Amino acid sequence: MAGIDRSVFKSYDIRGTYPDQLEDQFAYLLGRALPGILPAERVAVGHDARLSSPSLYAAFATGLAHAGVQVAGMGLCPTELVYYVACSEGGPDLGVMITASHNPPEYNGFKVVTAGGGPVPAAGGLDEAAAWMEAMSVSMPAAFAPPAQAFSVEDAYVDFALDLVGRPDVGGLRIVVDAGNGVAGLLWDRLSDRLGMDSVRLYFEPDGSFPGHLPDPSRLENLRALIEAVAQEKADAGFCYDGDADRVVAVLRDGHVVDGSETTACIAERFLSRHLSRARAGEVTFGVGQTISRKVLDYFRARGVEPVMLPVGHAKIKRLMREQPRMVFAGEDVGHYYYRDFFCCDSSLITTLHLLHALSEGKLEQLVRSLPGPWHKPAGEPRFGFPDKRDALLTCRRVAEEALRAYPEPVEISCESDGRVSRRCGRGQIADADGFRVDYADWWFCVRPSGTEPVARLALEAREPDLLAERTELLSGLFRSPASS
Repeated sequence: MAGIDRSVFKSYDIRGTYPDQLEDQFAYLLGRALPGILPAERVAVGHDARLSSPSLYAAFATGLAHAGVQVAGMGLCPTELVYYVACSEGGPDLGVMITASHNPPEYNGFKVVTAGGGPVPAAGGLDEAAAWMEAMSVSMPAAFAPPAQAFSVEDAYVDFALDLVGRPDVGGLRIVVDAGNGVAGLLWDRLSDRLGMDSVRLYFEPDGSFPGHLPDPSRLENLRALIEAVAQEKADAGFCYDGDADRVVAVLRDGHVVDGSETTACIAERFLSRHLSRARAGEVTFGVGQTISRKVLDYFRARGVEPVMLPVGHAKIKRLMREQPRMVFAGEDVGHYYYRDFFCCDSSLITTLHLLHALSEGKLEQLVRSLPGPWHKPAGEPRFGFPDKRDALLTCRRVAEEALRAYPEPVEISCESDGRVSRRCGRGQIADADGFRVDYADWWFCVRPSGTEPVARLALEAREPDLLAERTELLSGLFRSPASS
């Protein structure tokens, strides 16, 4: 097939616009190629609510079938259901979810996991599949048929999550739920029935045009309807999910948006409440992404517990969790939360149950208010585009070095290298590292290249708004300026 757009093959998934970057013919050829790269006799396939997803689902499944693979169709479902099926004992060899997660409606893509939930990288996986697709010479079928429905596991998965986390006492709680016209309602309806929960539903009808708002709950404009409904309904809290329902954001009754760092602290606190003495002894630990707020680090340090700092990115975190059996949980500021007892995968349903427990016990708002601070961050994460990924990486290194020359007395430097974060790095290690966090007494910054596109990202916090504005301007200027002589 001539003209495959290689840019849709990211570090650990495939994502692009439909139909100009990927379309049904692309999906069919991917289905034909993937079993040759990742040997599989049985593949579970699901899809989200995007308008292009059913046709991509049918084309991809047809390609798999023509490659001699048994296709286990899951139909419309959340991403974590694919993880659940792929990781279950006796499950398929691969799981594939057709989704573009939180991206706008014109996007779509493919998330691929191996049995056990391991992500498939570009090197030795997705890149090779692209090469096979380019070399293929096959006749396209006249039509693509969706696979027979082989799995309907929503009820079993909800029971699994309730057994894992426990049943929260939600009597008296009133919750507003914004499914964002995605697939979150497929699990929420079953959960609320099990718990007898009083909830108000917003945008529950799956609709890939996303008429309510875009499916990205990390952006405040997509939470406004939820915030207003929580106030109008005098609800105790609200939950908003992204397009494939693998991320959830909570809103408190006063309109406060519980950010990813605060949610990480809440769930980690629930684990530590049962294992605090073991955590202080290093027998149990939890991980935090490299851009986690200092309020979380300072809170747990005051309790005698030092979280493990992890690189940003689901594939890196899952791999490190599997390598470190003492790590029971990990959370990222971007809103993904990973559980050892869920195959080290991320789950919004398990996260929702932890948050419901905290709400029912009166501890969620209490913990959010008790985190040390204040710590202020920009309304949006600054990002900077470059011609290629190598330019983005080299610029991150230069910016870190120049910032350290301007502010030469950090408390700690953390460097990412080979998919791991080393604490208390020396300045000489910056030249060989892939991402950097530099902490000072009253502010910190983290610069890192994106793993999927030629973009550099800047995260930072400061104790005072004026200091935040000053440091944001200076560091952004370093990204935009040529290298110093």
